[in-house]
Amino acid sequence: MTDRGNAPYSPDWARVRRRVATRPWAAGVLAAVREDFSRWARDLVIPGPDGQSAWAHTYFCDADGAPLTFGVTTPERHVCPQCGRTYTGDPWDGAWRTKMHNAVAAQAQRAALLVRLSEDPRETAAARGELERIFATYSRDYLSYEPHGANAGQGRVQPQCLDEAVWAVGLLRALRWAGDVLTPATSAAVDDTARVISDLLRPQFGLIHNIRCWLVAALAECAARLRDEELLAWCRDSEFGAEAQIREGFHPEGLWYEINPHYHYYAVSALLSYREAAGPAGLSAESALRLSRAITAPPHLAYSDTRLPAYGDGWPECYVGDFAPQAEAAWTIVPEEPVDLAPYYTRPRPAPVRLWSGAQSPSAAPAELTGRSSVAALVFGPDDIAPAAVAGNGGSFVWPHAGIGLLRSTRVRLAMRFGPDSGWHDHRDKLNVDVETATGWSSLDLGTSGYGSEFTTWMRSPVAHNLVIVDGRRQPEHAGRLLESSERHLVAESAWDGHVLRRAVSVDEDGWTDEHTAALAGPGGIEWVFHGDGAFTPEGAGAGEPVRLRGDVGHDWLRDACRLEIPPDRRLRGAWSVDGSPRLVLTVPDGFEVYTAVADGNPTGRPLGVLLLRGYDRQARFRARFRLPTS
Repeated sequence: MTDRGNAPYSPDWARVRRRVATRPWAAGVLAAVREDFSRWARDLVIPGPDGQSAWAHTYFCDADGAPLTFGVTTPERHVCPQCGRTYTGDPWDGAWRTKMHNAVAAQAQRAALLVRLSEDPRETAAARGELERIFATYSRDYLSYEPHGANAGQGRVQPQCLDEAVWAVGLLRALRWAGDVLTPATSAAVDDTARVISDLLRPQFGLIHNIRCWLVAALAECAARLRDEELLAWCRDSEFGAEAQIREGFHPEGLWYEINPHYHYYAVSALLSYREAAGPAGLSAESALRLSRAITAPPHLAYSDTRLPAYGDGWPECYVGDFAPQAEAAWTIVPEEPVDLAPYYTRPRPAPVRLWSGAQSPSAAPAELTGRSSVAALVFGPDDIAPAAVAGNGGSFVWPHAGIGLLRSTRVRLAMRFGPDSGWHDHRDKLNVDVETATGWSSLDLGTSGYGSEFTTWMRSPVAHNLVIVDGRRQPEHAGRLLESSERHLVAESAWDGHVLRRAVSVDEDGWTDEHTAALAGPGGIEWVFHGDGAFTPEGAGAGEPVRLRGDVGHDWLRDACRLEIPPDRRLRGAWSVDGSPRLVLTVPDGFEVYTAVADGNPTGRPLGVLLLRGYDRQARFRARFRLPTS
């Protein structure tokens, strides 16, 4: 990067051009951008103010949680790719408009890249023309879009302030990258639009939250466009400005308070976008170091295949490499602490070229590259990176502030969450555990689907987690606490309304031991739940008596439920019906019954076998020994 004082962290275009000429991966990224630009120049529609946008989280199937297929030419027909169910009308039509507005912002970024990097005068002219069309249309119509929103404030073009901010970041960054390419009339109109966007978003500012991180990024882009130093200072130092978001939003270990990796990196993307627009003075040295720590922390949680756990409202298909663009951008935007990019390329998977953060195009058949396949790598990352280490293969650790303890032996990775409540996205699942084994069997957190999908009701329910349920209710908002920890042992406690739950887990070379105790304020219903890959099959017993499990915390999503016969010694023995499953020996408390069932939503794609113990007492102790097969 050249020395521009406190100018925004804009790409060094001469260096990027040299990179395209000398690095095959960079040339591949630009070629994919060029191909996508041509396709979207043909297909792009800018939805007018006659139809309102709607929450994109409604664009999921109620039956199975799959995202609906975005058809560029079918704005009134939306199909589930898994079950074929078709949705018509609003809110799905409105969500289609939201996605198309995002596609417009994404196209603006492609156009900016081609303006700067193309050597073909005709292509450069086409890119300039596309930018003129996009910005002239929005500047002309922006005030005609009625403010609306029901979930997170209001937007005009988009359905809430969050989406409006992300869309605005993508557009204004693209124009900042492209330079002075608009006609004078359109350029002046963009200034006016930036003021209106600022006027819309600034009153909705408040709270420490990923949404507000995006608002501060959008406001910083508006300030950079308008050269408004007062607004830039406010973005940094106001009560909920960038400094506060980083200081109060990230735990000292580097994890965002909402815990799950998607919202972690979502907040990181926003704050990197903020600093990109605000320049070096946009953050104090201390905040810059904590933002850098937010890049290095999550890979420590990864499974052996680099999948990240989908805690809370995380998405189950989530790998360390999915967030390589944030690490690449941090390499330049947070230069105070060198970022190790190697963990983000440990096991690279084919992926479509991702634009630098902001609105992304919903692409039906994107070209895929393996390795460094992002615009962030092209414009912000180093020319080359060191050979990749192995993500997620470190030792045991405890993050007391984030409230996560992770134990590792040579054959088991087991994590337990016990920390503070993480807000609206928390699944209220204190003391939940997730497990991966060297034999290929796992018990993963299910994460979530679209928030407007009925399937998410199941994924958020207590029965979908490995924990103890009291009185058939979801846990209230509360914080757990760590009691003991060592390299192979972890004990934590969760307490509310006079109830005290305690869980002790230990790992060794043969498997792991899990002891969960419940001491209630008075006699009540107690359920112990554990799930894993494959249906659970008890030893020395038949299929069991078919039953219908009733309850209000996810039981309705269980199918093929059976009541099992309990052995005389009250030790249930069995395993899950896939290769590599551990053999379980579980002590069943007196007065408790045992049930098995199967459910959907397992991130591995296998059937989810659920084992459930149910009883009524003031206290209970569940001791489970999981022993892995030796060959």
